Amino acid sequence: MTRELPAPARETALARTLEQLAPTRVGQRFGLAAIRSLADFRASVPIFDRDRHEREVETPLGFGVIDDAEAGAMSLAAAARERDEVLAVWRARLGNTAIARVASLHAHGADPLAERTLRDDVRALGGELLHLDRLDDAARVLERLRAFDPELLVVPSALTCTWLQRVQRAPLTRLLPGVRAVLCQHDLDRDSGHGVAMHSVGWFFRGLRCGLPSLRAPVDAITLAVGSQLLELLPYGNPEDDGRRVYADRTILPEQARLGHRYEIVVSSPLGLLRLRSEQHVRVVGFDPPTASVPLPRVRVVRLSTPPGDVALEGCTVAGAWLTASVRQALAREDPALVAAEIGADPQSLDWRPGLESSSSRLGDGFGETELTLRTAPRDRPGRPRALLCRIELQGFVRSELARKLAARIDENLRARSPAYAWLRQRDELALPRVIVLPAGTAASEQQRRVTELAGAVWTPDVRVLG
Repeated sequence: MTRELPAPARETALARTLEQLAPTRVGQRFGLAAIRSLADFRASVPIFDRDRHEREVETPLGFGVIDDAEAGAMSLAAAARERDEVLAVWRARLGNTAIARVASLHAHGADPLAERTLRDDVRALGGELLHLDRLDDAARVLERLRAFDPELLVVPSALTCTWLQRVQRAPLTRLLPGVRAVLCQHDLDRDSGHGVAMHSVGWFFRGLRCGLPSLRAPVDAITLAVGSQLLELLPYGNPEDDGRRVYADRTILPEQARLGHRYEIVVSSPLGLLRLRSEQHVRVVGFDPPTASVPLPRVRVVRLSTPPGDVALEGCTVAGAWLTASVRQALAREDPALVAAEIGADPQSLDWRPGLESSSSRLGDGFGETELTLRTAPRDRPGRPRALLCRIELQGFVRSELARKLAARIDENLRARSPAYAWLRQRDELALPRVIVLPAGTAASEQQRRVTELAGAVWTPDVRVLG
């Protein structure tokens, strides 16, 4: 095992986590009171995925050891520990000049502690703060912003600015002439000509500041907040190469990361997180210099969209990377262009039996119905689904027979990639995938809904796998 290097901030984060959790039922079960070092902690406490963490940690704790509204919550979240580093980056990005007016567009309630932390960060910049928590009437929002004349705009996603521009078909520099820069957490790599500098606010996860903005490229890079949080990295292979994600059997510490490699962030916190696999994925792009509290290279990363999940069918599990590739490759050059797609298990195939034909059709179901449909599938029937369902939106004229052709091409592609899938299809134990072509504008409507929620990321991959 690689030797662990001392880091005062990390030891402090571990001590505070153990102090808070050791007296609880969870702490007693995992022997947290007997842990004396980070090495002991990593050796004796298992890594939890989301479902197991909810079942074995959050539920016994009552969904956390402290309520978000309690006075001590901000202290346990270590919200202020690396605020000076955040402000130093922002001021450098803004030219080290004073900011008189800041406008913030964020919905209330999505992550209360993160909202309070970000608001305190922005207030520390100085100047008057205007906070808007709704975007249901874009014209009214623009009217209020113009009257306030902000110099700095803080939004959840870079695409929030894109949507505001589309309302009046004018660039942000014309809509809000006084704006010098925009700060956002999500979709920085989707900047589409706002004419205003876009900078990162960092990254927040379940009330914790887990990433700091960085002065170094690329624009969406963040530096992991190892000075305030107890973070580990779980290595895994490239799903595009391996087909399925292959995880290592143990984590590494952030300073041990390798340039260009991919990792899932593992988080522990006095707020009630215990070696939780966050489902947040990153790729290492460099290292930032050490600080007084972190006398080690601080890893700089870019966040990745969650790798596509695997889909369990009757008799086999199909890798998510294979599913996304099969949808993209099913479209020939002469076919309409792909706008967006979702693929996953078909709940209707629970009733399918060998010899029955799997139908393809063109229906008006929206993307938003997909997860709901899967959740409400009958649970009292034995077995797993026996077919895949692909909802796809295309740009251009769609011929009536295209859905059936796409189903056959997806099926052929998956047979070539997965011997297990091919064997079950040959034995007629799995049905042909079902393809539904969605009405034009479905993906745009979903993106607009995400923008107006003012709660997080907007952009999603053009092909999404529903596990």
